[in-house]
Amino acid sequence: MLKFLLNMKTKLYDVPLIKQGLQNCVQASAAQILNFYGINKSIKDIQKEVPVYISKNGKPLGTSLGHIAAYFATLGFSVTLHTVDVEIFDQSWGKISQKKLIENLKKRRPFVKHARYDNDALDVIFDGYLSLLKLGGNIKLPLLNKKYIENLLANGPVYAVVSYNFLNSSPKFSLDKHNKLTEDSIKGEPATHAIVLAGLNEDKFLIVDPDEIYGGKRWISSERLIGSIYLAETDFDCLLITLRK
Repeated sequence: MLKFLLNMKTKLYDVPLIKQGLQNCVQASAAQILNFYGINKSIKDIQKEVPVYISKNGKPLGTSLGHIAAYFATLGFSVTLHTVDVEIFDQSWGKISQKKLIENLKKRRPFVKHARYDNDALDVIFDGYLSLLKLGGNIKLPLLNKKYIENLLANGPVYAVVSYNFLNSSPKFSLDKHNKLTEDSIKGEPATHAIVLAGLNEDKFLIVDPDEIYGGKRWISSERLIGSIYLAETDFDCLLITLRK
């Protein structure tokens, strides 16, 4: 049974805060939402269970958001991924069948380029979406606005990927040779970040953010949240994931 407090203007889900380590917000936020549903997985558990892809040159490529959605499906959830990406997907695909969507993604792959991602990384991203679809997951291409997110939250917390920099009004970061992040508004790169949406009131959304610097449970405006989701397009990550038992 979902755990929430409800009155006429406010809805809150009891999603735990699980602090992340370096560059594992995807797994940390997955642990947060799974814990809410009674599945107690640590960040290390998820890192072991979700495939970590390595390039032909031995470069770790990490886990795509399609793969984390597919992972939820393997745990028995009905999973829907809601994306406003326009680089990989196309708005004209909004009403096509899942079978046709799989065909289109395969055809689209050779034509997608990215300033920071090599071909192996792009293969991982596409494979994640295909894996979700093959497991019976759904992908929707909505117009994302406050009402749409409110409707999703009516059925439980929502896994969200956002622009880290826009969400926190923070500078870009660079990663040095010692894997230490330093603020660098000139040479740094924008980043995307995984959080969980855990509540709403009349004007704001409650986020559960595993980040070490800006993380915690806090309320943000709908404009800040929606802008952050759309701006995650810098890494093709502008999406929400909803789970149903």
